[in-house]
Amino acid sequence: MKPTLPHSTHFDPDLPNANAVMASICCVATQYASSPSLDLAKLAASLAQKLTAPEYAESKLVTEVARRLMRQWADVIDDYQTAMANMMPSVSTIQ
Repeated sequence: MKPTLPHSTHFDPDLPNANAVMASICCVATQYASSPSLDLAKLAASLAQKLTAPEYAESKLVTEVARRLMRQWADVIDDYQTAMANMMPSVSTIQ
């Protein structure tokens, strides 16, 4: 019997292969397109990070797409955080 190796921290057993992770990212991206929110952006970023797990590295393409998706969703999250910081004026004292 072949011993099972522990999975990497990003692997999700509920998403058994790269196709399942990509399908999940597509679903979240579709929801995001119709109703953008920081929570959906964070979910998509989390799924993109999962896709970087070695268990999903079925090809160089999957690996490259995972890296690009992580960067793109990180940029979306940064944009949200910048927009939130600009909407909240910095106050030196609280009254």
